[in-house]
Amino acid sequence: MSFPSDTDDSKSTSMPKSELGSRDETILGQQLKMQFHSIRKGDGESIESYVKNLKSTADSLTAIGNPISDQDLVVQLLAGLPSQYSPYRNTISSKFPLPDFSGACSLLYMYEALLQEQKANPTTSTSPSEEENYNYNNNNKERFDKLLDVFSTVTSVATTAWDLWSVFRNIINNNNNNNGGR
Repeated sequence: MSFPSDTDDSKSTSMPKSELGSRDETILGQQLKMQFHSIRKGDGESIESYVKNLKSTADSLTAIGNPISDQDLVVQLLAGLPSQYSPYRNTISSKFPLPDFSGACSLLYMYEALLQEQKANPTTSTSPSEEENYNYNNNNKERFDKLLDVFSTVTSVATTAWDLWSVFRNIINNNNNNNGGR
């Protein structure tokens, strides 16, 4: 059995070239979607690197006409986190509505900073008791929850300000249209 070479112009296919391109794009889209849904934050990988990898794959999907919604980006961002992020993954995913992708990333950057601080300033005991671990993790969770509350408040205020600006702009435009553009 012989196979046509890559340089052979006499392809033995009944599909027109445009359909082949479409089929190739479909296959590429499926492969990129599988890649997108399998992205996980690796051990020792920074949140920044993880986010860039996720965003790059999403951008590639958008470039071939298969955009990923902001909400799906957030869901995959949270789904790909390791177990040490579970309390914060649950906190973010329980927000309604979900924060946007950049907001969720900001929250994870803050949590990563808390984790790095924890590593840089270990407790004085070489083997902390369960109670010390619980208290330390609970304090970090409380700090993160406070940061999340501040972020939610700022996001809410910004959204309200934008809504008010839109209403104000519409009123001005309507007045200008009613006054003949004066």
